[in-house]
Amino acid sequence: MSSFNFSVLVVDSKEPGLIVKLIGELDQLTVRELKSRLEEFEAEKATSLIFDLAELEFMASAGLSIFAFYHELFQKNDQGQTMKLINVSSGVMRVFKLTRMDEIISVSE
Repeated sequence: MSSFNFSVLVVDSKEPGLIVKLIGELDQLTVRELKSRLEEFEAEKATSLIFDLAELEFMASAGLSIFAFYHELFQKNDQGQTMKLINVSSGVMRVFKLTRMDEIISVSE
């Protein structure tokens, strides 16, 4: 757990992809930690990238940048890579809906 009430658990790093569980608060201060962990596990090479947000209590709009980055990267790579966000709480879902990112990225409650 970081000093910012945030942690990243890579639940499964076997091929074909990664399952990443986010816990706590994702904001401008903690998004760097998430980016670092994803780079460590070479998320850009994953065939599927699943973010489990069941224990993500809060997400500021800055948190959207990491999801937008991987979505765009996977689109550019054009290798059939997929990304989805699951178990999204209503509070966090609100950020996706307000920014209309839920229309671009696969997000489910």
